[in-house]
Amino acid sequence: MKNYSYLGSSKNEKFCIKGIDIFKYNWITIGAVVVVLDPNTKQPRNFSAYKVQVTENKEIKFVAGKTQDGNWAFYDYE
Repeated sequence: MKNYSYLGSSKNEKFCIKGIDIFKYNWITIGAVVVVLDPNTKQPRNFSAYKVQVTENKEIKFVAGKTQDGNWAFYDYE
C-alpha cells in the first residue's frame, strides 16, 4: 500500500491545497481508488482520486473521501 500524506479535513466549507480552495471548483474523478488510513480511526479506507482544473495549464490532484464523522479527508496524489 502506497503511503498517501494526509493533508487535512473539512466539512464542505473550505479547504485549500497549494493555496487553492478546491470547493470552488468542479471535482473531476481521475478513475483511481486508493487505500488510505482514516485520520481518526487509523483504519484502511478506499477513497477516490480527483483533480480540479484551476487554469488551462494548472490542475491539482488529490485523494478525498468522507470519514465516519461526516467530514471530508484529503490526501496528496502526486
